[in-house]
Amino acid sequence: MQQSLRRLGLLSLLLIALAACGSGTIQTGPGSFATATTVLNAFSLGSDFPPDVQIPDIAGMDSTAFVVTFTPAAVVPVDLNSTPLKVSEQFKVLDLSTLPAAAFPNRLRLLSPTQGLLLAGAALIYFNPGTGAILGQTDLGAALDLTETLAYSRPGDCDFDGSPESSVGPGTFSPSFAADLAVLGGKVFVTMSNSCFDPDFSSFYVQGLVRIFDLHEAEPFLTPAAKPYLALSGFNATGLTVANGKLIATSSGDTELVGNASLPETPSFLDEIDPQTLQITRSLNLGKVAANFRAMAVTEDGAEGFLGSSAFSEVYEINLRNFSVQRGIDNPISVSALEQDYISDQTIPFGGKLLFVSSFNQSQVFAIDLADPNLPVLEQSLNFAFSENPGVTGAGPMAVRPGEPGVDFSGPDLFVLTNAPGTISTAKTY
Repeated sequence: MQQSLRRLGLLSLLLIALAACGSGTIQTGPGSFATATTVLNAFSLGSDFPPDVQIPDIAGMDSTAFVVTFTPAAVVPVDLNSTPLKVSEQFKVLDLSTLPAAAFPNRLRLLSPTQGLLLAGAALIYFNPGTGAILGQTDLGAALDLTETLAYSRPGDCDFDGSPESSVGPGTFSPSFAADLAVLGGKVFVTMSNSCFDPDFSSFYVQGLVRIFDLHEAEPFLTPAAKPYLALSGFNATGLTVANGKLIATSSGDTELVGNASLPETPSFLDEIDPQTLQITRSLNLGKVAANFRAMAVTEDGAEGFLGSSAFSEVYEINLRNFSVQRGIDNPISVSALEQDYISDQTIPFGGKLLFVSSFNQSQVFAIDLADPNLPVLEQSLNFAFSENPGVTGAGPMAVRPGEPGVDFSGPDLFVLTNAPGTISTAKTY
């Protein structure tokens, strides 16, 4: 009973914090952002380091931002038509505080007003956004029967038996650390980074995997596909991008923390997956760029993809037609003069003329001019730093509101999650 009251109290505190928000600091930026304004703390989440936000381009859902929070573990729907922003009355909070397997929610995908999927630590949660009800859950750590050998990013004692190894399999293997999910061709794909730790807590990785499930309209909603997994080309499987009817899985690679710097130790890879044959059709070695952990930003024609670095102030351009690097390790798009940075997300707003990239280390959003073949970074940026914050605010995941700004909606078009404090902060960029 006491535990139930405690969980109810946590959720109540979250909702009180959410209801008490709306007054933020307004800042102005010039240039192509000549009339741009940012509002800090447009909506207080009461939970630091929110991992995901989605504004679905789905009728009936496109005026709601669904935000994943940690404490308590939840998905919070926010009404974007309200002034100030407030918790939605149309959709309900998904409360995961009573589900131990969902202690660390991560990525969210909304399929319809009654269907949603959430990566939640050890489980994949199937839920109803309209009611907030959990409809089913799938164990993402369930053992797979490997038919091949998976390499380690470096020799290590992953099973703590006192004997360092360099690979695992064939045989039984339990994947770990789900990173991203995508839905395509009636199937659900989940990247598993398979992080391991030595007894001295030094990290390394088992070769990345994508788990594959068939999606059904009724229980059981998710069942293992005929081909239940694919082994990827690299280590630390992270983002999943849907483009041109294919799925592209990012393997960010292993990194080593040296001082305050994250240094890549293995290359980043992109693997293109055919959702029908469940085969990897093309692979691309990006080099030691420490590709970030989000989906690529893809142009409207599907020709180009853009992906930032989790270690450097750089963005890379991928030609998705011939699956080649246009701007890569030797000629990156340099976002700023900062040597070490974490480009935490990338997205392309309505019109397709700009690319927004968020910098965690600088708590800013930069814009790259896609209409210029040289892809210059605009001199101006949008500042999301809290001036009284003793540490790094950290601009993180972003979402743009579907539709044409000023025509289909008024108000902000860009929604940025800040990490400490955890907020939805906004920008009107048109």
